[in-house]
Amino acid sequence: FDIAKGVIPVLGFAPRTGGDIGTAILLGTAAMVGHVFSVFVRFKGGKGVATGAGALLGLAPLGFLVSLVVWGVTVRLTGYVSLGSILGAMAFPIAVRILYPGAGEVFTFSLVVAGLVIVFHHANIRRLFAGTESRFGQRPVSEAAE
Repeated sequence: FDIAKGVIPVLGFAPRTGGDIGTAILLGTAAMVGHVFSVFVRFKGGKGVATGAGALLGLAPLGFLVSLVVWGVTVRLTGYVSLGSILGAMAFPIAVRILYPGAGEVFTFSLVVAGLVIVFHHANIRRLFAGTESRFGQRPVSEAAE
């Protein structure tokens, strides 16, 4: 559902408002901000990765596919969903630059999204370096147990 929160504004609403790429990016941004700072949970939503991924899926589907592969391979090899999210987000601007060379606005937006994913994962990054980050399917490692 979080991916749909990003893809529906980009593919469903933007074309109804004139369909330019700037409007699609603005609507995708609004969806991400609304997810991260939701009024329904006292402005403390999720990290926005899935909603941002949905917006990016609508803007550059092949770039999304590359990011999804990077995410999946990373999670499969390491077990860290957070690391997969970070590396997948970092892969997206590279994929956009290569696959959509004329899409400057989408490239810029993808850089912003990748930066936000990294910023919002600061606690996960600390835990990755400390060796206390939870792996997919395992219970969290207690920092007090060290």
